[in-house]
Amino acid sequence: MAQAAPAVVINPAGGCGLADGNGSFVFTTDTKAIVTQSNNSNSMFQCQANVPPSASGSAARFDFASTGALCGLYTSTGLQVTDQWHETVAASGQATLICLLTGKP
Repeated sequence: MAQAAPAVVINPAGGCGLADGNGSFVFTTDTKAIVTQSNNSNSMFQCQANVPPSASGSAARFDFASTGALCGLYTSTGLQVTDQWHETVAASGQATLICLLTGKP
């Protein structure tokens, strides 16, 4: 059986699944989600949440290159997936996840 890579997820209506400061995936509904669409049909989805901070006490950064995970976004046209994302987790545990869909509503 093939195993899928983990995914970070933004659902503007219902929360986000994202990495905590140690790289473990967590899901939270205590989030703030922002959607921005440009004239060229690019859409940026941003989710902010408080997650467990890094055990090292330092900030952490994650993206497709460092995790192999995709970002899944629930949009008006259904689930969209992209490898264009990054997340930062401050030493305090404040996380910001940004996913970019290019050329899609």
